[in-house]
Amino acid sequence: MKVDKLHIRSRFKNLEDVKVDFDENHLMTVIVGRNGSGKSNVLEALVAIFRNLDLGEAPLFSYELDFQLGEKGSDKWYDVKVDADPGRGTLAKQYQVSVKDKHNNADFKLIPFSKVKRDNKTKQAEYLPNFLFAYYSGPSDRLEKYFRKHRDNYYRELLYNKLDLRADIRSLFYAKSLHSQFVLMAFFLNPELKRERIFLQKELGIESLDSIHFVLRRPAWERDKEDRFWGADGVVRSFINLLYPHALAPVKVNRNEDTSLTGKNKKNDFIHIFLPSVETLHEIAKQLTPSIFFKMLESTVLSEIISEVHIRVKVTYAQDPITFHELSEGEQQLLTVLGLLKFTGGKDSLFLLDEPDTHLNPSWAVKYLKLLREFVPNPETCHLLMVTHHPLAIAELEKEQVQVMKRGDENQISAKMPDENPRGMGINLILRSDMFGLRTTLDDDTNQRLVNRNALAAKETLSKDKIVREHGFPPEDEEQYLARLNSELEDLGFNLATDDPDYLDFLRNKYHAKSEESN
Repeated sequence: MKVDKLHIRSRFKNLEDVKVDFDENHLMTVIVGRNGSGKSNVLEALVAIFRNLDLGEAPLFSYELDFQLGEKGSDKWYDVKVDADPGRGTLAKQYQVSVKDKHNNADFKLIPFSKVKRDNKTKQAEYLPNFLFAYYSGPSDRLEKYFRKHRDNYYRELLYNKLDLRADIRSLFYAKSLHSQFVLMAFFLNPELKRERIFLQKELGIESLDSIHFVLRRPAWERDKEDRFWGADGVVRSFINLLYPHALAPVKVNRNEDTSLTGKNKKNDFIHIFLPSVETLHEIAKQLTPSIFFKMLESTVLSEIISEVHIRVKVTYAQDPITFHELSEGEQQLLTVLGLLKFTGGKDSLFLLDEPDTHLNPSWAVKYLKLLREFVPNPETCHLLMVTHHPLAIAELEKEQVQVMKRGDENQISAKMPDENPRGMGINLILRSDMFGLRTTLDDDTNQRLVNRNALAAKETLSKDKIVREHGFPPEDEEQYLARLNSELEDLGFNLATDDPDYLDFLRNKYHAKSEESN
């Protein structure tokens, strides 16, 4: 799955008549731009597009979308063009989908929309990506809302025991913070995941799991009051049956639980299942792959039968184990995204990451894309689109892999490739390039002193009148003011600075000539 071009014709959020040219020849495309320039709305538009194509629902806005599926040598290798317009009448007319089979180099041909949307029985959609995954680091549910119907359908199949966890997960998947704990458990589930555990120890200082504490609760859909697990069936019961024999003295209690923001609560039944070591997890893993374990965990949470999960981990920087929630926001965020790639990815997948590097420090940010590449299971047939405000995140990219979003004079949004390759530019030049548009990387006070000093140094003659007043300083003439500015800026490591190299030469010659005369 490689997204090529998107043209949003009618208004979606603040986007109208906006064309975005993604880089279909690489694994990832990164979108940058100022706040309000529509970066996140591009990802949201793609989620809305593929959601409605997948479900066979009417488009929310008018657009054109070009993307590729499969790869040379595979059974499926297509160019796909979607022309959608909600104003064209019936659903069949609203969508015009053309497909080109690249194996035989045939021309594009129209495909009936009934063959485009996902088949409810087979779960297949030949002309759509197999999976679409999204992650947003913020608290808003603006992306999550598009995934609710797929999640509810999955939940319904879960309750009626229609899920086969050895099959693929649902086609649209939204990752949340709770998934980070599932990822950590899955990384330690199988002793063969050595590379992943080396990453955990090197980057996060996590040596091993110490213990896991599951809290199960009686769900609202309770089917059997006499049953130990409240009539749970299918995947949920299978998962609990795996855990229960390995638990250290399972405890069933009846206690209050909060049911609202106002603090109201009611009595409910809970079962505490404590797994005392990572070796216990390995015993469970003999019957599971990490991917199936991840799906089982998520399914059990969706069923509302898991109330809480508490993990303790052994770390290199502390003598005693710490709780998972003592890890930093950045560490938890990194685990969520990398696990999303590792355990839920597959061929022809589209990953949409909205500011996934929000809580990362610079040392992680600069190698973030490298980490993503290492965890994507099928980079040749997957595309990762990411929104970021972090200049370090794009430092290794070619310009074709970057789209810069801007708002024009009449609030018209545009997107274009930057003028230069970020790779090799360095952080200061990236910040001052058309990608971020900073005039300077200095703080305002220091920059203003540089501007004042350069302006004075460029003057033919300096005033002797004591007209310069700065807060905390007595009146000065321009020569005194210039001397003080030079002294203060030299203490900060500056001599002369300007964005114009010719002007810099002029100032340098003039200033040094003055210095030599005075000496």
